[in-house]
Amino acid sequence: MKPRLSSLVLVSFLVLSPSTSGAQDSSTGTELLSRSSTRETARFLLAPIGARTVGLGGAVVASRADVEGVLWNPASAAGIERPTAYFHVANDFGTSSQVVGFLGRWQALRVGLAYYHFGMGSIEARDESNQDIGLIALDDDALILTGGYGLSSTFDLGVSYKLVRLSSACSGDCGSVDGRSIGHAFDLGVTADIGAARGLSVGAVLRNLGPGIRISGGSTTDPMPTRLRVGALLDVLHAFLPGEDTFGVVLQADVQQTVTEFDDLEGYLGSEASLRGILYLRAGYAWSTAGRSGAALGIGLRYDRLVVDLGRAFDDFSSFDSDSPFQLSLAFGF
Repeated sequence: MKPRLSSLVLVSFLVLSPSTSGAQDSSTGTELLSRSSTRETARFLLAPIGARTVGLGGAVVASRADVEGVLWNPASAAGIERPTAYFHVANDFGTSSQVVGFLGRWQALRVGLAYYHFGMGSIEARDESNQDIGLIALDDDALILTGGYGLSSTFDLGVSYKLVRLSSACSGDCGSVDGRSIGHAFDLGVTADIGAARGLSVGAVLRNLGPGIRISGGSTTDPMPTRLRVGALLDVLHAFLPGEDTFGVVLQADVQQTVTEFDDLEGYLGSEASLRGILYLRAGYAWSTAGRSGAALGIGLRYDRLVVDLGRAFDDFSSFDSDSPFQLSLAFGF
């Protein structure tokens, strides 16, 4: 047995695999490992992160001037007006995520660098006699370099490069499973305002394009979790009441498709109400094959250059105990 590969696959399967969308799966552990061994790697890149994104149920690909675009659609970062530092933290189904980054501005170009850490905790390692030989800590990381360019007042382009690392470390007598695997991925995105329909924006992104990763000690390369996502955003009051600036209502919708498969279309719907551009209330719903179906709520505060967002998902993995999915995002413009 290869403990690093088996452990990583099993944890990834439990957290993100489409096959765990309900509690009715009666497969044995051996069957789960057999089915998941040929699945994608680095699936932490699909995990929910960013409080605004989560509060909108994941419907974010058409957002413009959104610092969370560094993670979801690099083109949406092109409209950021000030150099901005940001931080995201989340816990979700026994995992923890942190993102820290900075987005700078140079004329129509935005350039950002972010570090994304995804911790899956520790699991027991056992030998062939089923004896406990230690604990394996599983941690994944990505260094993300983003560029967003405002091609015009209505059209933005973006690209992100991700240096991905999967790592395992053992405390005990299983030191041979220590290892790191490196991979590379790209995001290509676009957002645009539709001139003929005032208040309507559209977006599209191809996420996690890459050659895949060979897990340490493995003989095969596992593919990256490549996804195509398209979406639309409607600023309702701007479209029907152009002079209204006290209140705001935005509706967003995304659909996502696995590039290598054509039978797992996912949908995301979100809404956001705002008061004087300061207080934001959000609600959303996701229809997903990855155990992520369910509602979401969020709240946000924009004051001068400070942004504070909170998000909470109520998907298949959520509960009201200490492991409840929770998101906090902070940003500050200089």
